[in-house]
Amino acid sequence: MLTGEPVNYPAERENNPSVAHESTDADAHAITKFGIGLTLVVIVSQLVLWWLFSHLSQREQKLSPPVSAIIKAQAPKEPPEPRLQGNPQLDMRKMRQEEDEVLNHYGWVDPDRGIVRLPIQRALDIVAKKGVPQFKATAGGDAAVGAAKSQKPR
Repeated sequence: MLTGEPVNYPAERENNPSVAHESTDADAHAITKFGIGLTLVVIVSQLVLWWLFSHLSQREQKLSPPVSAIIKAQAPKEPPEPRLQGNPQLDMRKMRQEEDEVLNHYGWVDPDRGIVRLPIQRALDIVAKKGVPQFKATAGGDAAVGAAKSQKPR
């Protein structure tokens, strides 16, 4: 049978009761009518809503008293606190830049008393060389003094 020649099927239809198709397929005409009707309902409802909002807006403008110039001038320009951030990413970048400025650069804390701020790396180097300074207890009593004396510099 595999000779390469095409198989010729009989021209007449065979009557096979086990092979069948649905004789009541979906009605394309009814589906199209429904789609067109649904589209028209949506368009009409949108037009009715547009007209309704326009009518109510004009009615509200007629019934509302006009705002005087004094009230417009005295109205606050900004909303009350707390306000939302306009650009949180920019605010975060600016805050980190300010923190880095404090941590990594010299600056005055109190110029009248001669207190300065050191970069954090420089402060760590000083503590590594000299050790942590020992402070005298002011009003803590003997327990604080004893604890300070018992610590040995490294």
